[in-house]
Amino acid sequence: MKKLFFVLLAIFATMASVEAQNFKVKGSVRDAKTGEALPFVNVGLMRTTDTVFVRGAATDMQGRFVIEDVKSGDYLMQASCVGYESYTKDLKVVKDIKDLKVELKSGTQLETVEITAEKPLYVMDGEKNMYNASEDVSIQTGTASDALQNAPGVEVDAEGNITLRGVSSVEIWINDRPSHMNEEALKQYIKQLPANAIERIEVITNPSARYSTSGGVINIVTNQKITRNELLCVGVRATTTPAISPWVSYVWANEKVDFNFYLNGNYATHDMDADGTSTLYAPNGDTSRYQSFKTESRNPNVGGYVGFNMNWNIDSVTHLSAWLGAYPGWSWGHGQSDYIYREYNMTGGTPAYQDLSYFDTVRDHNFWGGGYAGAWFEHRYDTTGRKLSLTFNGNLWSSDGDNERWRRYSSIASKNFDRKGSSFYFGPSASIGANYTLPLKNNFEMEMGVEMGYSHNVTEMGLDSLAGTTWNNMGLRSYRAEGNGWSPEAYVTVQKRWGGFTAKLGLRAESTIMGGTLKHNSDVTALEIDTAFFGLVPSIHLSYQTQNFTSYSLSYTLRFSDPSDLADLTNLFRIYDDYSYSTGNPNLLRAYTHNFEAAWNKYLMGFGNIGLNAYVRANTNERGTMTSTDTDPNIGTYLVNYSYPVNIGMSHTEGIEANITYRPTGFFNIRFNASVFNYGYDYDGDKDSRVSWSARINLWAKLWEKLEVFANARYTSPRLGLYSLSNAQKSIDFGVSSDFFDRQLSLFLNVNDIFGWSEWGSNTTAPSYQTTGSTRFNSRFVSVGLTWRIGKMELESKARQGATDTPQM
Repeated sequence: MKKLFFVLLAIFATMASVEAQNFKVKGSVRDAKTGEALPFVNVGLMRTTDTVFVRGAATDMQGRFVIEDVKSGDYLMQASCVGYESYTKDLKVVKDIKDLKVELKSGTQLETVEITAEKPLYVMDGEKNMYNASEDVSIQTGTASDALQNAPGVEVDAEGNITLRGVSSVEIWINDRPSHMNEEALKQYIKQLPANAIERIEVITNPSARYSTSGGVINIVTNQKITRNELLCVGVRATTTPAISPWVSYVWANEKVDFNFYLNGNYATHDMDADGTSTLYAPNGDTSRYQSFKTESRNPNVGGYVGFNMNWNIDSVTHLSAWLGAYPGWSWGHGQSDYIYREYNMTGGTPAYQDLSYFDTVRDHNFWGGGYAGAWFEHRYDTTGRKLSLTFNGNLWSSDGDNERWRRYSSIASKNFDRKGSSFYFGPSASIGANYTLPLKNNFEMEMGVEMGYSHNVTEMGLDSLAGTTWNNMGLRSYRAEGNGWSPEAYVTVQKRWGGFTAKLGLRAESTIMGGTLKHNSDVTALEIDTAFFGLVPSIHLSYQTQNFTSYSLSYTLRFSDPSDLADLTNLFRIYDDYSYSTGNPNLLRAYTHNFEAAWNKYLMGFGNIGLNAYVRANTNERGTMTSTDTDPNIGTYLVNYSYPVNIGMSHTEGIEANITYRPTGFFNIRFNASVFNYGYDYDGDKDSRVSWSARINLWAKLWEKLEVFANARYTSPRLGLYSLSNAQKSIDFGVSSDFFDRQLSLFLNVNDIFGWSEWGSNTTAPSYQTTGSTRFNSRFVSVGLTWRIGKMELESKARQGATDTPQM
C-alpha cells in the first residue's frame, strides 16, 4: 500500500507539473495571394468553451509573432488585420509550437474605413529606417517633397535637390527598384508625385552590398492596392511667383490590371538676385585681382509632362509592370550684372593697376526634354519568399540652348564685345538587371543579382565673338566632348534571423569601363581617354527588434568611388571662361570610405516615436575641388584662377541624429528632427574642422474635423567644406487645407518662407583665392490649389503618379 501510494503521488505530481507548464506559440502571417509578410496583424488565443481572450501578440515587420506563457489546452486562434478576412483555427497546445503558418485573404473593399489603432510613423527593419507616410495625416495634401522632408536625415531644397545628412550622393529607388533618374527627371518626379500616393519611405544611410551607391539610398514605396473601378481627377496649382500648373489624370483598374494616364502643363517664373566678392592673391601674397558683383535675373519657363503606367497581375505569383513618359520644356531668361573689377599686373618691376569694371546684359533660350521607358517582371515561386525579378530601364535627356551677351566696360571702351554662345547635350542610357531571392533552411536567406548599365553622352559648347560685322568662332572657348561607359556589377548577400535578431553579410563586385574624346574647335586632333576600374564592397548589418517595437542596429560598410567624368582624368584639356579656366587631374586616386552606424528607435503607444542614430564616416583620398593661380596667354598677362579636382587626403565626419514624434491624439502631432555633426579634413597639412547642426519642427492639427493646419520651421547652421563654408539657412512655412462634398473637392492655401529668409551662399578661403557670395530667389510666395475628383476615391493613390511611380532610367 505504501508503494502504491508513492507511485500514485508521483503520477499526480507529474501530471500537475505538466498541467502547470507554460508553452510558446510562434508563427508567421503572410498575404495568401502575394506571399508578402504582413506586419501589425493581431493574433490571439481564446478559450474554446466561451471564446474568452487568453493571450495574444502582434506581428513584427517580418510578419512574425510569438505568444508566450500559454498553458496547455485547446484554443481557438484568431488573426485579424484591416483589409483582410479574419482567420480562425482550432489549436491544441501540449508543447512549444515553433512554425505556425497563417495566410490571410484580402477582404471586401469598404467605401470608408476608420482606423482607430495607432501605427508607428517610424520603424526600423534591418538596414532600413522607415517613415510610414500613409499614417502621417499632416502631409496628405502635400507632395513627395513634403513627405521626404519628414524622412530621417532627408532634406529637399528649393530647387528640388535631395540630400541625405547633407550629402547629395544619394540613390533614389522606386518600389524596391533603382530609378536611375537623371537630375531633371528626379525633380519632375518629386514635384508631381502627391504625398497621398506614398505608402512609406525607406531610408538606408549605410547601404549593404545589395546597393551600388557609395552614399545613401532612399526607397519611395507607393500605394499598390487597387480595386475594380475608375477615377478622373482634375486639378490646378498656382503661386504668386507667378506660376500655374493644371493637370488631369485618369485611372482604370480591376483585380488584375490597372493603368494610369497623366498629363500636366506648367508655367513658372524664377526671379533671382545675387552678390559677392572674390580676391586673387599672387604667390608672394600680394593682391592680384579684386572683384565684386551684383546680379539680377528673371527666368520664365514653360513645360509639361505626359506619362502612362500599367500593372498586370498575370496570376497570383506573377507580376508585370511597364511605363513610358516624356517631359518637354522651354525656358528663356534675361539677366543684368554689374562688376567692379580691378587687376594688378605682377610680372613687371612695378605693379600695374588696371580698372576692368563692366556691365553685362545676357539673354538666353533653352529647349530641353526627356523621355523614358521600362519594364519590370517578377515571379514568386512559393510563399516562402523565393522569387526572381527582371528589370529594364531606358532614358533619354537632351537640351539645346543659345545665349547672347553684351559687355560694356566703364573705362576701356576698346574691350567692349558682343558674343553668341550655344550649348548642346544628348545623353541616352539604359540598364538591365536580374535579382534572385532564395530562402534557405534555419531562417537563412540568400539574395544575388547582376546588373549591366550603359551610357553615352555628347556635350558641345560654342562661343562666337562679333568683330565689326563678322562673327568669328572662339576656338579655345568652344569644345566637344563625347563619352561612353559600361558598368557590369554583381552582388550576393546572406541573411540569418534568430527571433528578433537579424545578421546580414554582403559582397559586391563593381567595375566601370570608360572611353571618350575631348576636343577644342581650334584643335586638329582630339584627346582620347580609355580607363577601367574594379573593386569589391563588403558589408555587415546587425539588428534586433523587440515585440514592443524597440529597435537596435549596428552596421559597417567599406565603399570606394572612382572618377566618373572624363574631364576629371586629364590636365591637358582646359575649359575656359573669361578670366579663369578649369582642368582635370590624371593623378586622381580611388577614394575609400569606412561607414560605421549605431541606431536605436522606440515607439511609445500614446506618445509617438523616439529615434537616435550615431555615425562615423572616415575617408581616405576624398575628392574635392581646389582653386589656384596661373598665367595663361589665351586669357591675358595677368594672373588668373583655375580649378582642378584633387584628393583631399583624410577627412572624417562624426554625428548624431534625433527624431521625436509626439502624437497625443489622431488630430494633433508635433515632429522634431535634429542633427549635430563634426566634419574635418587634412589636406597637405592644412587641417580644419567644424561642428554643424540642423533642426526642423513640424506641427499639424485638424480643427473642427474640417480644417487642417500645419506649420514648419527649419534651420541649418553653416557647414564646412574644403576651404569653404556655406551660409546658414532658415525658413518658416504655414498652410491650411480642407475637403468638401465627401472629398470630391479639395482646396489648400500655403504660405512659403513667410519672412523671406531663404538664401543660399558660401565663402571660400583657399590660400590663393577667396570669395564671398549669396543668392536670393522668390522663395516667399502664396500657393493655392484645387482638386476635383469624379469616381472612386480609393484609386486616388495612383491618380497623379502617371508613369513615374515606376523606375525611370
